[in-house]
Amino acid sequence: MYVATHTGLFEVDDGDIRAVGSATHDLMGFTVAGPNDLLASGHPDLRVEDLQVDGKPPLLGLVQSSDGEEWEPLSLLGDVDFHGLVAAHGQVYGLDSQTGALMVSADRETWDTRVAGLPLIDFAVSPDDPDVLVGTGEGGLLRSEDGGRSWQPVSSERLVFLSWTDEGLFGVSPEGAVAVSTDGGRMWDSRGSAGGVPEALLVTDDAIYVAVSEAGIKRSTDGGETFEFFLRTGSGG
Repeated sequence: MYVATHTGLFEVDDGDIRAVGSATHDLMGFTVAGPNDLLASGHPDLRVEDLQVDGKPPLLGLVQSSDGEEWEPLSLLGDVDFHGLVAAHGQVYGLDSQTGALMVSADRETWDTRVAGLPLIDFAVSPDDPDVLVGTGEGGLLRSEDGGRSWQPVSSERLVFLSWTDEGLFGVSPEGAVAVSTDGGRMWDSRGSAGGVPEALLVTDDAIYVAVSEAGIKRSTDGGETFEFFLRTGSGG
């Protein structure tokens, strides 16, 4: 498992954690697009000149790596800081933290800005339909059915992070409670709690992972009913 942090990328293997490479990039956005295909955004380690543009702020735009050690700039270097990245349906979806713009690219170089000023914390893309997205916000959930061009309230559920799989749309609340929706974000079924303030959510075929602030990573293998430590990094939880 890869863990993207404010001080670089880490890899967790059988309870052990190690830094990937020596750079300490602030990886605000990160996703695994496929085998040997890692995408990230955020802020570069200021020692790495190749990931900076003279006269522009230190923003990664979209960068790519095969192993997490060396990163290659693809587009928007110095212009965009994606805090949300999703690779799905042969496209990359990004949420720019500076402008609230939802941007989509099919070639990772040219971008279509679908809408700006979105008050979203996180978003997820339907595994079945590239035009269906659900986002989290302070007032509840928003849903788009036109690829992110327009958004409508869909639920008052208080969630911060989302992960959409073939089994449903999973979300975690600001307190760490997990819920799942099987109708695209309209109705939610409460599960258990990860027991702390969440920083990230990942759902795989066999487990639910929640990064818990000042504690580590919790894992559930029973659909979110109960959680145990997958990796303990602090005293919380």
